[in-house]
Amino acid sequence: MITFIPIIVMIVLIFWFVFRKTETLELIGNEKEVFMLNSIYEEKGTNLEDVEMIGNVDTSQEGQYEIKYQYKNQTVKRLVEVLNNKQIVMNLNGSQDTYVLKGQKYIESGCHVIDQNEGNLTDQVKITGKVDTQKVGDYEIIYSVQNKEGIYCSKKRIVHVVNEFEKNSHGIPVLMYHYVYTPDDLPKTINTNYILDSKLEEQLKYLKEQDFYFPSYQELSAYIKGEIDLPKKSVILTFDDGQKGFLKYGIPLLEKYQIPATSFIIASQNGKEKVKKYASEYITFQSHSYDMHKGGGNIGHGGIISALNMEQIKEDLLKAQNIVENTEAFAYPYGDVTVQGQQAIQEAEILCAFTTEYGKVKKGQDPTKLPRVRVLGESSLQSYIASLGM
Repeated sequence: MITFIPIIVMIVLIFWFVFRKTETLELIGNEKEVFMLNSIYEEKGTNLEDVEMIGNVDTSQEGQYEIKYQYKNQTVKRLVEVLNNKQIVMNLNGSQDTYVLKGQKYIESGCHVIDQNEGNLTDQVKITGKVDTQKVGDYEIIYSVQNKEGIYCSKKRIVHVVNEFEKNSHGIPVLMYHYVYTPDDLPKTINTNYILDSKLEEQLKYLKEQDFYFPSYQELSAYIKGEIDLPKKSVILTFDDGQKGFLKYGIPLLEKYQIPATSFIIASQNGKEKVKKYASEYITFQSHSYDMHKGGGNIGHGGIISALNMEQIKEDLLKAQNIVENTEAFAYPYGDVTVQGQQAIQEAEILCAFTTEYGKVKKGQDPTKLPRVRVLGESSLQSYIASLGM
């Protein structure tokens, strides 16, 4: 009986080898996946280990990429398409490289997302990553979203926790621009609110070369409360009214120099169309009211806000918020501020509300009536630099 054991074992092994169930190679995820340009490609792989993967995906270049997965005599493929049609546009709030002092709190600034077909997707964004402000180092925060068509869009923020930086002690200049024009597209009348595109470019180039920091409104709010410090060379750019010259000529310059800015739009004036048509990685659309940018009041510059009660102002603010879908910032029409308006700002949970009063934003100020630094169209670069107060 003993002599037959090796033979039996051999027969069992042969049967196991011949008739064993072959593991089937399968993709994790879809056979075709679509990403927006410059999104972060995440390789999902297959259900089996020891698989050879052939090919790669470069999301900085539009096109189609084929990935092959081979396991023994099995092969499966995935087609990855990278789109550059701006169907989904994600813009990070504030600087993509965020700086935090060790021991201070990290302020999550978030992002905004516009889909040309589906509208605002901001509330569907997933944020992953953690920041330990007790430990110096660089941390990644990933913002990602997928629309109903299955198209992915994502961006990365690098959070630098540092031992020290030169702190801002003089206040944050929130720059107030209005209209942009070119020599080939002159407005009928030109006043101090109009800036030539070449002058705007000169200023943006200066900010970029001097390595200015562009805090989000979440960071600015925390700075006002004394919760955090901001780098000395911090500045925020805002453009009032959503005028076509700025949308047409200003936004491309901000994109060229990769400088984030705010467009305060009058939401009743084709607000939805502007938000979609001019969506940009470097523009956040915020409220300049729904329909309060007109006369009819009796204080300041005569804006109608002074003739409205708190509930009427709040109703207007909420209408505008439904269009821009942001509650981070507001610019008072004509710069007119009333107690009722300030109450409405608080009721609408707006972080920062700006007037036309000249000055820098400092710690301890009232966030419902913050000053700005007006940029005059005819000013020289030297005057512009001086207005930054660095």
